[in-house]
Amino acid sequence: MMMAEVEVRPGTAYRVERWRDLKAEMLPLLSAHWREVALNHKEVPLDIDHERYDAMDDAGALHIVAVRRDGMLIGYHVAIVSGHLHYKSTLHGITDVYWIAPECRHGVTAMRMFQAVERELKALGVRKLFTATKLHIFQGPLFERLGYRPVETLYAKLI
Repeated sequence: MMMAEVEVRPGTAYRVERWRDLKAEMLPLLSAHWREVALNHKEVPLDIDHERYDAMDDAGALHIVAVRRDGMLIGYHVAIVSGHLHYKSTLHGITDVYWIAPECRHGVTAMRMFQAVERELKALGVRKLFTATKLHIFQGPLFERLGYRPVETLYAKLI
């Protein structure tokens, strides 16, 4: 994996990091993230599959851009990189999760994070990146500003 680090604002860096090196620092943020954005907390508890994340990291299929401000982790974008069942010859990136700490959401931090993600994934040969936004924390304008366009609507139901 490419380990480029881009510092856009003094003290803020966007860099590719490995799950194995990042997970201890990232787990508390994932919990805060889940509490903020997930629905149905009682019915669908946070239960991270560490073994699968580890295996995907070992296989090079997990791509993480960490956002650090003065060395502290303030955000992340995690993508799964793989071929697609319908488009075998085209490498895809599928966003698993992304988050910026609430106190750091002003300005262009999220936009710069996604630009770093795109740059790094493109360097790996990814041709198409899929990402999503929660309707109750809608980020559509950010994605459209970055050149994304809506292509599907996803529905969910507890059964």
